[in-house]
Amino acid sequence: MGHSGADDRTVRYRDIVNSSPKAQLVIDEAFVVHYANLAYYQMFDGTEDETLGEGFFRLCRGVWDTGALRTLLEAVLPHDVSINGFLMEQHFPVIGRRILALTARRVVRDGAGTDHILITVQDVTKAEMAHRAAALYIRKIDAMMTEVHHRVKNNIASITSMLRIESRSIPQGTARDVVERIATRVESMGALYDLLAVNENTGEVDLKPYIGSICTSIERMAGPVVDGWRITVSGDTATISIDKAISVGAIVNELIANSTKYAFQNRTTPGTISVTTAVRHDELVIDVSDDGIGLEGDAEAQSTGLGMRLVDMYLRALDGKMDRTSGAEGTRCRLTIPFVNYQDEVAAQAESALQTIAAQERDADRSNAKKRTTTAVAGDAIAAPFSVAAHPSR
Repeated sequence: MGHSGADDRTVRYRDIVNSSPKAQLVIDEAFVVHYANLAYYQMFDGTEDETLGEGFFRLCRGVWDTGALRTLLEAVLPHDVSINGFLMEQHFPVIGRRILALTARRVVRDGAGTDHILITVQDVTKAEMAHRAAALYIRKIDAMMTEVHHRVKNNIASITSMLRIESRSIPQGTARDVVERIATRVESMGALYDLLAVNENTGEVDLKPYIGSICTSIERMAGPVVDGWRITVSGDTATISIDKAISVGAIVNELIANSTKYAFQNRTTPGTISVTTAVRHDELVIDVSDDGIGLEGDAEAQSTGLGMRLVDMYLRALDGKMDRTSGAEGTRCRLTIPFVNYQDEVAAQAESALQTIAAQERDADRSNAKKRTTTAVAGDAIAAPFSVAAHPSR
């Protein structure tokens, strides 16, 4: 079915619509095409005689006639709904295999008040393929990280085993204590990689189970000595990144090790080391406390050695602080660390990336707009026979 030409009013706004880089069609409730812009003809190499007055689903050798698209378009006018980003991936006449994104919305013809549908077609092949390539790349990276974490975990387990064997061959004393402290530090990192495997290497760590694993490792390393004390873990759970978990775990490990070494000396009754976690607004508060004899004299001096220097180093990395109180009823170390939930942290990073991309797209649009010559004036837009109806009367 052909059409001899467009009416006079269509001619007046054709330049405006033709300046759009996206292919556009206007169809009526029977899906008959009333208008197509220049971008549509350029994309599909069509003519007005072949397009205007023809059924939309018969255009381009019937490529648009899919059950899904037909169902969606049939709902636009009766239910006043819009179609946003409907993807079609297939072979199209002239342009070949492409991924096209379709949008459709109701418009009203001025004067006559007749409802029509404005269809916009955009070639998103490059963007969609780039997105798929990125997703594939991420899957490959995830697989590689899984393998790396698995190997690191095994290596840490091997190192820990060697340290344990070595410590047993050393007589009780300073040298053996040093080896055992190194073993607990190494094993605390191993506990982290155990949790990463459980969490499918998502990059996030549940802090409370991680601290629990560290405590279990310390108790296991202590062996029979553990009869003199026990460790409890309680409080809020928090999800943090791997880097932060390493630092927090190292600090907690050192503080607990200090308590096991100094808090219960010359004591006949079992003692308790308590670790509690609390999330308070934008802070993570961790208390490591014991009900031991407190730090005085030699114990106070010894507790400021290498272990506490490591604590200070990790605290600086976390921008955190520690308050320590000690007395006859025991010692408490309170860690206060700036806290952002891991998911919120990732979301903030993603939002920042999206804002950067949006800014780049706006710059590109402005650049393209300068290159295009628009011959229409504002009066032409007002006189356009089709206008978007935000709240049209029925």
